[in-house]
Amino acid sequence: TVVVNGEVRVVSCGDDRTVRVWAIEGGDALQVLRVHTYGVKGVTTFVVHDDARVVSCGDDGTICIWDPRAGSDALVVPEGHSEAVNGVATVVAKEDTRVVSCGMDGTVRVWDAFDGGDARVVLRGHTDYVPGVTTFVV
Repeated sequence: TVVVNGEVRVVSCGDDRTVRVWAIEGGDALQVLRVHTYGVKGVTTFVVHDDARVVSCGDDGTICIWDPRAGSDALVVPEGHSEAVNGVATVVAKEDTRVVSCGMDGTVRVWDAFDGGDARVVLRGHTDYVPGVTTFVV
């Protein structure tokens, strides 16, 4: 879920290559975001200084970071995974916002949520694909 202009929204992803932002009341799809070229495997959200973002990942090996108020263009599309990206998570700590992804290439990657550059950190050690990832602040 994400709050946009004071209203709670539900965000979903699917094998139809879309990310959808829904109104809880009425059940209408308010936005259909299309950038992924294959199925979308995961979605998460974060808010920094009242700026909401949606993060999606997919079978096409990409991660897309969206502004749900702005429409259907991805703001940031960092590249780095060599195969499908299975999951994404976010962490907001002080003034630092990171996106963490995991993929079929057996890596976990940590990205700056706003710059779209290369991964800041690549974590290797899994001997097979990585199906999920989460974060926490200690």
